[in-house]
Amino acid sequence: MHFHAEHSLFFERRQPPWVAALGIALTSSVLIINAGARSTTLSLIGAGVGALLLLFARARGQCRIEPALEWTLALVVLALLGGVALKSNADVIVETSARILCGVIWVLWLGTRVDWASLRQLLLWLRIPEGVVASLDHALMHGVLTQREWVQRRDAARLRLGSRRLPLTTWGPLLGEGVLHAFARLESAEENAMLRSAPYGVVRTREGVHLDAVDVERGGQLVLKQLELRLGSAEWLLVCGPSGAGKSSLLRLLAGLDAPAQGILNRLGNRVSPDAALRDRLDGRVAFLDQNPDRHFIASTVAEDIAWGLLRRGVEAVEARRRSREVSAALRINHLLERPCYQLSFGEQRRVALASLLVLEPALLLLDEPTAGLDPVAAHELCTLVEEFVGRTGAACVWATHDLHSLPLQATRVVLLRDRRLIFDGPAVQGLSKPWLVRAGLAVSQEAERT
Repeated sequence: MHFHAEHSLFFERRQPPWVAALGIALTSSVLIINAGARSTTLSLIGAGVGALLLLFARARGQCRIEPALEWTLALVVLALLGGVALKSNADVIVETSARILCGVIWVLWLGTRVDWASLRQLLLWLRIPEGVVASLDHALMHGVLTQREWVQRRDAARLRLGSRRLPLTTWGPLLGEGVLHAFARLESAEENAMLRSAPYGVVRTREGVHLDAVDVERGGQLVLKQLELRLGSAEWLLVCGPSGAGKSSLLRLLAGLDAPAQGILNRLGNRVSPDAALRDRLDGRVAFLDQNPDRHFIASTVAEDIAWGLLRRGVEAVEARRRSREVSAALRINHLLERPCYQLSFGEQRRVALASLLVLEPALLLLDEPTAGLDPVAAHELCTLVEEFVGRTGAACVWATHDLHSLPLQATRVVLLRDRRLIFDGPAVQGLSKPWLVRAGLAVSQEAERT
């Protein structure tokens, strides 16, 4: 059982829960005896046995010992120096060092037996509340994502400064921006979690969406103005426009994450009130794919994340796993089910995030820049997969993008946004013509081309 190359929180292959339980029980027993016996000989024997187990694990490729041994030796040296500084007698110094050495070695060995997946199983087996375990799972994964972002920011700063050693003054902004980005990601993840776990609306109908003179505000700024829009059930709608035109704001409005400041919004047979609380605006029949797929992840592994929404809606675990496997096979990500979410490539993240929505079989599917960052082949495959899903379930689909090279063929109607206003609503053939694309800011005029 090998550690993943990027991080040692997960093993490549899951192990039986009893392996983790046995490792924890054995290590806990050794630590208790080591702490209570106050015997240098017993501590050294324990350290020797632990070292043999650790070396045996290394021989099987189960851990990376070199850095761990460096830390162990450093702790022992610090203990010795501390003892000397406190003018303790030699017996106390040796006894303390032996106990520290024994404890550290056994904790390191435990790391070769237990990863987060097995520990999570063990916590659930011990009847730890599932909500507590889920919170730990969520915190662990986003902690790893934040750590990775800090490393990326550090490396970018090194490249820009042309030096491996960064000045102390650069660490404040670097860490601060990383923290702000982490909070933004967690806020978006919480919104997506609420949407994925939302119950179905009171009215179950095949009605679509109707917007009448809707304004949307965010942070005191008007982000959408006087929207007039109708969307039927099982209808495709392209929403195109340059960055900042209001595409994401429109999708957030339809998802219920933002409320209309004024105007009328009827969605799937229910009216969304401007003064309604967030939970009251959400509907379990609506699914929203964010531009940043890592903001969808709630559980630490792919299989658990895809099934998360089903379990929160009361679906039995066996049925949730079956449906998760089916949608994973359809999206061709079934080989990723045991992989930690933070280890996925961007394209894999996109497919996993989409799978976590399609498994809920929504009546309204909202996709924000779904092909952004994907190569042409991956973008074409994603278009095809969404078209197959919509064709099978009869869902309505809103596809927001400024990428005009990867558009679903089923979408025959387009809405063009510019400067937070709707400037065109009609057939895709007309809306995607050169004159309209120029007006929308998505193409360059002939005069500009000549200059």
